[in-house]
Amino acid sequence: MIHQVILKIASRCNLNCSYCYLYNHQDSSWKEQPKFITDHVFDRTLEVIRDYCRRRTAHQVALVFHGGEPTLVGPGRLASLSARAKLVLGRSLASITLQTNGTRLNEEMVDVIARAGISVGFSLDGPAHIHDATRVTHANLGSYSNAILGLERLRHAGIEPAVLCVVNPYVSGEEIYRHFRDIGLRNITFLLPDVSHDHKLSWYSSASSTPVADYLTPVFDSWFRDDDPDVVVRPFTDLIASMMGGNGEGDIFGNPLQTYVMVETDGSIEALDTLRVCYSGITKTKLNVVEHTFDNIQELNPMLHRMINVGFPLCVKCEQCHERAICGGGYLPHRYSRAREFDNPSVWCEDIKSLLQHMRSAIGLMAT
Repeated sequence: MIHQVILKIASRCNLNCSYCYLYNHQDSSWKEQPKFITDHVFDRTLEVIRDYCRRRTAHQVALVFHGGEPTLVGPGRLASLSARAKLVLGRSLASITLQTNGTRLNEEMVDVIARAGISVGFSLDGPAHIHDATRVTHANLGSYSNAILGLERLRHAGIEPAVLCVVNPYVSGEEIYRHFRDIGLRNITFLLPDVSHDHKLSWYSSASSTPVADYLTPVFDSWFRDDDPDVVVRPFTDLIASMMGGNGEGDIFGNPLQTYVMVETDGSIEALDTLRVCYSGITKTKLNVVEHTFDNIQELNPMLHRMINVGFPLCVKCEQCHERAICGGGYLPHRYSRAREFDNPSVWCEDIKSLLQHMRSAIGLMAT
């Protein structure tokens, strides 16, 4: 079932991050998208969400304003879009979140976010010398100082964002974590680099055999030593919850069904956005909110239907692995190869096993 709609209200970005799955990997279809969502497409998206919820008792859907960089729409448009979403969806709207790089959060924009009660996801990759090496403008200038200024403005308005940090195997994860703690961050998610089997070596050929584990293991140790229950660091908190028999959040581990869809600025209903690292056009469907509803997914797009309602089986290697219940084969885009499609373990398989083994040892849990 769909619980979240990730809505691209802008298809362009003011940054050009070197590792970006959208702009700098295999897919270039973003060039075909309108720069901004129109009122017609936005309103039609809300109608599709509303009708989807009405056909399911007390169902709610969360809305994520995404991009590109969604703040490119400007504070006035963001305010009107938020107000319209609340008016049309009413109790069917679980929440509104804005995913941003933080560099355009001037006082007017922050005021709109605060007044609308919008939650914020905030991309930050570490201290300036690390962040500015990859998260650059189109003029190849660093973005850290503007991002931190945006973070300070959010906090001054009483908004504490959830920070996303992409793992960079060539730098110190512990240094980044300590920096995040030094600036008071308490909700941090470390994201595994998005890459498929076909392209891993072109991106990380000079890294060690387990570069992601080498990055994340010292982060885990530092967080574990801190022993502060108010500091949430994913994926560790999710993995520990799964080890203890509970359910972790997100779709990186555990092979869960996808609970969200993407809607592009032209209204296209698309599959998981990070699949773009696999090959160009993989996310494309024949679906568009102008003509279709989410209930048309089953008949018009088998892959998206499979992601939401059926799921993907694990490959033989994963089925035989003692960590299959926790890892679940890893993130779907990381399982892809042209030769076997999704019938592979994650490209980060050895990293995941190494990290889980280390975590189990630290917390005294054995694999089952």
